[in-house]
Amino acid sequence: MNRLRLPIVALALLVAAPAFAQTTIVGDWDMTINSPQGANTTRVSFKQDGEKVNGLFKSPQGELPFTGTLTGDTLKFTFQIQFQGQPLDITMEGKVAAAEMTGKANFGGMVDGDWSAKRADGAATPAASTSTTSPTSTSTTTASPASTTTAASASAIGGLAGKWDVTFVTPGGEFPANASFTEDAGKVSGTFGSQMGEVPVTGTVDGKTFKLTMTAQTPQGNMEVVMSGDVDGDAIKGKADIAGMGQMEWSAKRTKQ
Repeated sequence: MNRLRLPIVALALLVAAPAFAQTTIVGDWDMTINSPQGANTTRVSFKQDGEKVNGLFKSPQGELPFTGTLTGDTLKFTFQIQFQGQPLDITMEGKVAAAEMTGKANFGGMVDGDWSAKRADGAATPAASTSTTSPTSTSTTTASPASTTTAASASAIGGLAGKWDVTFVTPGGEFPANASFTEDAGKVSGTFGSQMGEVPVTGTVDGKTFKLTMTAQTPQGNMEVVMSGDVDGDAIKGKADIAGMGQMEWSAKRTKQ
């Protein structure tokens, strides 16, 4: 009987061995994330220590770190971007199958998207046209002396021009920001941003009613935002339509000079 048991135990161990083998994802991968703004592909570099993983999203504009776990063939990792001066957590979950990965991405608990990845060719480099944008990317707008004068006069009569402290009401809480606007014959320009940088804003104003557009920059691509509202002295109330994420309320108070 003991002689029979030994071959059976040996066979069982041989069959079980692959199940205990740790999946390895170390190296570079080309990852495509389908966000509300469309598909974006970027180079991702993974490091691994047992079930712990970490790495970097890489693009010509910079690098974004992430951490996570790999249990069997199940991968989960998280990273954080800045959206209007507040952190937005993004969670990626998926399955690893040899040289491919597929899964789901959750953007701050507000919307989901698909993602996939393939091991990168060692000689390949990520194309600039498919790279993501680092959250540290900024653009600035300098107001001319003439527009500054227009802003000062409009502020005095309660118009849109001037500096504002802004608050977005999101499902995850309030997001503070700041804005600076100038008016010229019904046209609006300026900047909208936070401590992470600024993005340009353009739009129109008719009396107390206005409509503005801007493009927020995230690692998953550009996010179009349309803001509308009414000016009431030193206060603003309005709505913001964020591409792929729906509508939210926002308000602002004029910054005292």
